[in-house]
Amino acid sequence: MKPKRTKAATLAPQPLAEMSASDRDVLTNAYKTGLIVGWSRDSERGYHLTRDDRRDEYVEIAKLTTYLDKLRKIAS
Repeated sequence: MKPKRTKAATLAPQPLAEMSASDRDVLTNAYKTGLIVGWSRDSERGYHLTRDDRRDEYVEIAKLTTYLDKLRKIAS
């Protein structure tokens, strides 16, 4: 007799990380002005930002506004 196959247990998805309203506003403004082309929240590393040259970078939450200010200075 063949042994019965058991279904692999599915892992529960990780809960979505909360994003503050001020971070959302800063990221939305950076997107609208063309500094970044996309972002996502990474619970372990901070924010995952995709720049206009398709480079992906991780930015700590506490350093988000200073990082985007540096990008604005470089772009102008």
